[in-house]
Amino acid sequence: MTTTNRTEPADRLGPKVKFIANSFRRIADESTHELGITGAQSFLLGYLHCHEAQPPCQRDIEERFNIKHPTATGLLDRMAERGLVYFREDESDRRRKRILLTEKGAEAAQHTKDRLDELDARLSQGFTAEELSALNALLDRVVENAKTAGGKCRQQEGE
Repeated sequence: MTTTNRTEPADRLGPKVKFIANSFRRIADESTHELGITGAQSFLLGYLHCHEAQPPCQRDIEERFNIKHPTATGLLDRMAERGLVYFREDESDRRRKRILLTEKGAEAAQHTKDRLDELDARLSQGFTAEELSALNALLDRVVENAKTAGGKCRQQEGE
């Protein structure tokens, strides 16, 4: 039996995206460790901070971060236990609860924003403004493709 040494094609997007995501999450975890929050919590704090005028509900968070309901519930419950967020009944739909930052959560969100801004600056070193604009446009297209690719890929694999 012979074994073939196969190498992964250098132009595959998946491994590159995975590497970047893992690196970003690890660096975010390290930068927010002093606050006692995880990288995932820091991203959510930033999102809530940007949407204070119109607080999101859990479904908005699930869609924005592409996470399942139980994952979002656990994340939000842990953040509420830590005093970072609280829930308020939606005035137009009593079945929904809006998620808001506490004062402690707002402070953590600002700290997180500062760290993530530093991280973005490090990741974009050496790029011109035009290159960053093009990269963001391309990544937006990859994100849109990823939103619709899941079912199609699984269906093709099963055929």
